[in-house]
Amino acid sequence: MNKEERIITLSNGKKVANFSSPHDFTFVDGSVLPAVSDEESNRLKVTFIEDLDEETGDVTLSFELSDDVYTEMDKWMMLWELNGEYNWLNVVFCCLPMITALHSAGYDVKNSPFRAIRQEDRIKKLLSIDKQSL
Repeated sequence: MNKEERIITLSNGKKVANFSSPHDFTFVDGSVLPAVSDEESNRLKVTFIEDLDEETGDVTLSFELSDDVYTEMDKWMMLWELNGEYNWLNVVFCCLPMITALHSAGYDVKNSPFRAIRQEDRIKKLLSIDKQSL
């Protein structure tokens, strides 16, 4: 599946893509953003770094991104930058740990297409078409 096939248009006109989730995203308007393949999801996963406090059993998490993730991000950025001319893409949904890793690395997330989903209905697992998380 190429990048253009991974982009859908929501009922509000927003064009969204799935960066690496192996799960479909269902939005409040009924739109479904398809999952990526298990292989692609595994290739683009976040590295979880656990710092274990042996005394309490508490784990502090931090996150790192692989070269594959950054290379893929560059490809999505190019499509997003064409948005003004071609209206290809508005948002690329990533997992929250990826957004956290980007912030930690000093990446300017606000001036990029990368966002985390914003759930509107926790019971039905429906996502917002108007809001996303930085």
